Amino acid sequence: MLTKLFKNNEFAKNVLTLMTGTVLAQAVPIAIIPILTRIFTPEDFGLLALYGAFVSILGVIATGRYEIAIMLPKENEEARVLLQVSALVALFISIFISIPLFIWNTEIASFLGNKAIAPWLYLVPISVLLTGVYQALTYWNNRQKKFKNTAVSRVNQSLFQGMTQTGLGFAKITGGLIWGQFIGIISSITYLLRKDRSYRKILQKTEVSTLKLQMKKYQKFPKYGIIGGLCDAGATQMPVLMLTKFYSSTVTGMFSLTFRVLNMPTAIISSAIAQVLFQKVVEISQKAPEKLNSYIIKMFLFLFLLYLPAVPILFIWGDTLFAFVFGEEWGQAGIYAGYLVIAVAIRFAVSPLSAVLGLEKNIKKGVFWQVLYLCTMTPTLYICSSLTVEQFFLAFVIHEVVLYIIYLMLILKGTKAIV
Repeated sequence: MLTKLFKNNEFAKNVLTLMTGTVLAQAVPIAIIPILTRIFTPEDFGLLALYGAFVSILGVIATGRYEIAIMLPKENEEARVLLQVSALVALFISIFISIPLFIWNTEIASFLGNKAIAPWLYLVPISVLLTGVYQALTYWNNRQKKFKNTAVSRVNQSLFQGMTQTGLGFAKITGGLIWGQFIGIISSITYLLRKDRSYRKILQKTEVSTLKLQMKKYQKFPKYGIIGGLCDAGATQMPVLMLTKFYSSTVTGMFSLTFRVLNMPTAIISSAIAQVLFQKVVEISQKAPEKLNSYIIKMFLFLFLLYLPAVPILFIWGDTLFAFVFGEEWGQAGIYAGYLVIAVAIRFAVSPLSAVLGLEKNIKKGVFWQVLYLCTMTPTLYICSSLTVEQFFLAFVIHEVVLYIIYLMLILKGTKAIV
């Protein structure tokens, strides 16, 4: 199966390039997480998770989703303008969200159930701006098939983030985990701008009328993508928000570490395939759309079988493995891993295939699922917030399996709409 999937040499090369970069980028966290878990407490990781939830939710809408459209134009000039649109929208959004975060800083922190997040909320707008710019530059490089730039930028980000977190941790600087994440994304943007020799052309002046024209032409992306993106990110981060409010920062920290560790294979393999797959899906949909359905099914089976062995291993020995690797304090997180690994396995197999729903004809299907995801996730976790942590996680896993099966069905339906 693997041979058939990667028979296209260019596709295989691009996946390998991104995968190599991602492996190297993940090598740093893998190496330092056992150190960080012995420097920082679960509460510290819980604070990072809550801060990351804010940035992730708002970062999704930072560019108005115009960055996705960068891949679509036939002419590079049109794509360049979309890159500028993405950056300008990110600047506007960051300024806009800073107003409530500055005015109601204390109130927001109290509502979330963690007053320690209050001073870090001031940093959120800048992080959202940086996230938006990085997303746009990533799509620009992928369009140019400069996958090596994207891969190296991840390594760069990982190195700077890891070194900063470790250094500040040993120095006992408050918020070392958050500062490390902030420095990491700055370093990745700096690398992409310096590496792309055409960046001056990217930043050249463009008429306002031209910017408006492209915004109108691709208005479906913000029109449907923002709502869908907010729903998807909101649902993804909902466990962090619920755990912080109804349980404790310690539980949130253990959940965030567990999910981060379990998703490392996703970051290494699944996300690398996803970025190249989007370009591949666009290509197949234009040249041979009738082959897209079988291609998606093969990719799903390959990814699911790839992750499957982790399920019984973590269910049986999760607590022992986590205590040994991360320290005795984190043994309970290993028990949580035994539940959560099932949810991660289905995500691992389905998420990269969502490139099909990124095509213009299928945007509404993607938005439908994202709205459904949030509208079912929120009440499910809220109702279960009075239960034990283990029961809460079990409800979360069941929800993930059901919703991602629905997601796969929509993706397959989307391939037929292209034909």
